[in-house]
Amino acid sequence: MDAPETVLHVAAAIRDAAGHSARPGAVAVRDGRIIATGLVDDVQRRALDRAPDRVVDHGDSVLLPAFVNAHAHLDLTSIGTRAFEGTFLDWVGVVMRARPASPEAIRTAVEEGLRQSRDAGVGWVGDIAGSDAAVLARARAAEDVRLPGTSWLEVFGIGSRTDAGIAHAESRLTDLRAACADVRDVRVDLQPHAPYSADLALFERAAALGAPSTHLAETIAELEFVDAATGPFRDLLTRLRGDDPELRAHALSPIRAFAPALRRGRWVLAHCNYVDDADLEVLAGCGDVTIAYCPIASEYFGHEGHRYRDMLARGIRVALGTDSILCQPPDETMPLGILPACRRLWMRDRTDPKTLLAMATVNGAKALGLADGTATLAPGAPARIVALAIDPGDPTDAWLQCLEGRD
Repeated sequence: MDAPETVLHVAAAIRDAAGHSARPGAVAVRDGRIIATGLVDDVQRRALDRAPDRVVDHGDSVLLPAFVNAHAHLDLTSIGTRAFEGTFLDWVGVVMRARPASPEAIRTAVEEGLRQSRDAGVGWVGDIAGSDAAVLARARAAEDVRLPGTSWLEVFGIGSRTDAGIAHAESRLTDLRAACADVRDVRVDLQPHAPYSADLALFERAAALGAPSTHLAETIAELEFVDAATGPFRDLLTRLRGDDPELRAHALSPIRAFAPALRRGRWVLAHCNYVDDADLEVLAGCGDVTIAYCPIASEYFGHEGHRYRDMLARGIRVALGTDSILCQPPDETMPLGILPACRRLWMRDRTDPKTLLAMATVNGAKALGLADGTATLAPGAPARIVALAIDPGDPTDAWLQCLEGRD
């Protein structure tokens, strides 16, 4: 059997969040894995056991590990961007009416979402799957658009329907894991949808069965529902299924109310737009939780003052996500990319570039439970690499050039 091909990627610079940096730089790849990283001469002369079979010159570019999207909704890609009008519940109604329904339409939407993600430099995706068909479409996607990561199946069950929701979720998860047993790089887990559609018992069961995700502390209306069982979400549930006396008020914030579940296992918590100091203390004590912050989507819905920097300061992991394509600017060329989110936080908040790179790569990798070293340029890491244009004559840090839009 022939030895695996060794490919040497050279560029004006290399950079990751794990300390690998060189100008000019090289990354050597063999059999889908990085085997050496560093200055071009060092990699060529010292790190390789033989001359490379092929050299790919990326020119005036910086090589980065591919990005991790910790919160996407791939099966909504076919809807396209939409203006936000009315209330959040009005918007939810638009999504429910417009989302694809047939397995064929869902497959088309998911594959288009994967394609757009790949083209935007995303290498791993945490996808919120609205149906079994969305999970299967992602797991069986065409080879040229396959992206590893996690598919979280959305499940529901609250009030008098909690027990039925748990039983249904367990059955679906078992069946989907069996159907995807031969797919090594896509994990299937549960997504209790949100505190206004899934009860604490369903959250706890999801944590016992794997490494779940959820939408949490996303809107003011959610805070009201969890605290007092009143407001727009109570009205919605009543319209959909009649009054339910088993819906209960927690008299707590969503994070504090659902803390017993959040302390179990690994969680990815999407949004967390509305948290106070007490919530931050709970999150800091929950162990393996990641906040999937979607800054462009948060602005789309009018949320302000996200406390991601306070979270990071308290040791709470924060990764980046896009949410669905509906929330992206209509003129965005990478609507399912993570680079636009990094650029937004740099331009708006002047967030430390190294912190942004970690949020865009290694933090997301940890959120998805990927192997150590994933989304870095370290030897042994999967060889998922992106090249972004820079000016090699500019002494400014290569990643900072990318944040300032010089590609």
